Amino acid sequence: MGVEQFAKDSPILASSHSPTFLSAANLPTHSLCKALKIRTPSYTPTLVPHLHFLPCLGSSLTVLHTPGHAPDELALWDEQDRMLYVGDTLYEQEPIIFPKEGSIITWLQTIDYLISFVRQSQASSSNSEIRISCGHATASAPALELLGASKSFMMDIVCGNQIVLDRWEERGEETVMYRQDGGRFTLVCPERLVLEVREGATLN
Repeated sequence: MGVEQFAKDSPILASSHSPTFLSAANLPTHSLCKALKIRTPSYTPTLVPHLHFLPCLGSSLTVLHTPGHAPDELALWDEQDRMLYVGDTLYEQEPIIFPKEGSIITWLQTIDYLISFVRQSQASSSNSEIRISCGHATASAPALELLGASKSFMMDIVCGNQIVLDRWEERGEETVMYRQDGGRFTLVCPERLVLEVREGATLN
């Protein structure tokens, strides 16, 4: 079932952080439909702001802007269930794949934001520990531990403590792969994204 069928009677929410990213002119490229030589779906997303509240089936859902993996990445915070859903921002055992439109600099800022968000949410409530669920392979993990561990892996890459295991050309760019010992985290991205951090960022 494609997005167009959902769009007939349900709103398709998207981040207002980068409204041109999903514009009709850019969607064929940014959705990878053009690269895959498939038809681009036609729909009009509803752009929502950061911290947008969604009353849904008795739960308290809040939309968070989490750019980095892609400019339009979103997360959902379920305050009632104490669960943070982060989509493709990070996960374990499978490669975290950054498209050429992504930014590791922005991703690191988002991870710092999510760590702060989780700490503040835990401090303001006596409820159980906040958990995190991801787009692939990871469900209901301790949020602070996973966020911190994924940031440490990325910083090891940026600081040269991880070696490139493979490289190839994809969508016109040199693409590289890094894998943590034990295979918990793997990164696949255009090499340019790593070099951008090394050349221009001051990171904690």
